[in-house]
Amino acid sequence: MSLKKKIIITGEHNDSGNRYPASDKDGNTLLWQEVPVLDFERLPIESSLLKSLAIKPFDWIIFTSVRAVRFWSEILLEEGVDFPVETQVACIGETTAHAAQMDGFTPDFFPTEPGSEKFLEEFEELLSNRTDKPRVLIPASIGGRTMISDRLRELGCEVERLSVYKTMPRQDIQSHLSQKDLEDAALVLFTSPSSVDAVSNLFDIQAPVKVGSMGSFTQEHLEKKGVSDVLILPEGDFQKVGEILC
Repeated sequence: MSLKKKIIITGEHNDSGNRYPASDKDGNTLLWQEVPVLDFERLPIESSLLKSLAIKPFDWIIFTSVRAVRFWSEILLEEGVDFPVETQVACIGETTAHAAQMDGFTPDFFPTEPGSEKFLEEFEELLSNRTDKPRVLIPASIGGRTMISDRLRELGCEVERLSVYKTMPRQDIQSHLSQKDLEDAALVLFTSPSSVDAVSNLFDIQAPVKVGSMGSFTQEHLEKKGVSDVLILPEGDFQKVGEILC
């Protein structure tokens, strides 16, 4: 007899291209509930900085999220600054590359699998074919993960990490979510450390809540919060969620 299993996932992913499966390998129906837990606010950028970027273009711009693409596009449009055609575009994964393409950029590189670790592995291989190290611009969230920029600096690249937006917990989370919802779910899937903080500040996410993460970075953050037995979604692929469901 098939069962219905609810999976709560932090954030909205309808346009991600990473589609939710309707059932698991045993034929159980999967009910996905997206819970928006974060708000995003664009930060002001000095016009002089943007003009200087146009005068001396970077070799690469790296987009680490769909929101970085959106906010960067808005900034260029409002400031009337053209994106330098000689600047190549790299993206953290296929979803971000799709967003960049929709906003008029031409993605020159994205890894075979999403995530910072895979990005660096394959991007470093690309750079190994060059004798000179490129200048790199990374528009990102203030206070966000700096793994990519740190590693590229170690490799000798000149890196400008530009904070273009900030992340905040939503004020209406409890109108969409309750402690009982978390405990009744077959899995609560966290997509980022920020989403972990937003939920854990309001609810208890220890057992009996069954907790999963989209990657090892979020898993580590959950463990720092004292959450044990965190399940990692294989390759961040929703289609593989059945592999971690009980």
